[in-house]
Amino acid sequence: MELRRQGYNCAQAVLLAFNDVTGLSEDMAARLSSGLGAGVGGSRELCGAVTGMALVESSRHGSAPADKAGAMKAVGRLTDEFKTRNGCLRCEDLKGVPGKAPCNDLILHAVEIMHNSLNKPG
Repeated sequence: MELRRQGYNCAQAVLLAFNDVTGLSEDMAARLSSGLGAGVGGSRELCGAVTGMALVESSRHGSAPADKAGAMKAVGRLTDEFKTRNGCLRCEDLKGVPGKAPCNDLILHAVEIMHNSLNKPG
């Protein structure tokens, strides 16, 4: 939440929380995810916390074309968990309905899901 208080968007806050995993510098992580806030480019579509989580997980897989299937499967598991927990992945739907989680809660959910995935045995 400190990252959010500093002015980072949802994607940045999630990605920056895992710099030890991604190996990205703070500057590079912040730049790579700067346009992903408010539902990717302000479109209010895919939640920035989800895109941040996807970037973290993707960084854990190889860069060869053959590696993308594993990355997509792993990111899919994470997004499924986020969707189960929050009801959807779309920023506008997550924020636009009374009683839905505010951004800080969504960031925390994404960080918890990513943390649990990283610490899962096996």
